[in-house]
Amino acid sequence: MSATISTAIEPLIERRIFDTEEEAIRVILQAYILQQIGNLRRQMDRFEQKYGMRFQQFAEYLHERSVLLGNSGLSAEQRRTLNQAVMQEEDDWLDWKAAQEMLGSWLGIRQEVMA
Repeated sequence: MSATISTAIEPLIERRIFDTEEEAIRVILQAYILQQIGNLRRQMDRFEQKYGMRFQQFAEYLHERSVLLGNSGLSAEQRRTLNQAVMQEEDDWLDWKAAQEMLGSWLGIRQEVMA
């Protein structure tokens, strides 16, 4: 174990918060993993509340909105307004998808570390 990690953990051992360096690292790592999972779940929940649907439904909704943009029956102003809305929704879709993928990764790490 590097001196830097040992030095950082040492006060926790001295104060008997943890019995060993290994225990300290394991517990701190588990807490960090759970924090990341919680943050990503909250982020995904915010998107679900914002749009009133789950990610897959949102992806389908966004596709339909993009198709509507191609509709020649819209006025220039309607098309411009819809285009701005779709661009924001696409940004949210990317963030939502990234959060979903990262959540899967952290859940896998949790399973490996906490097994």
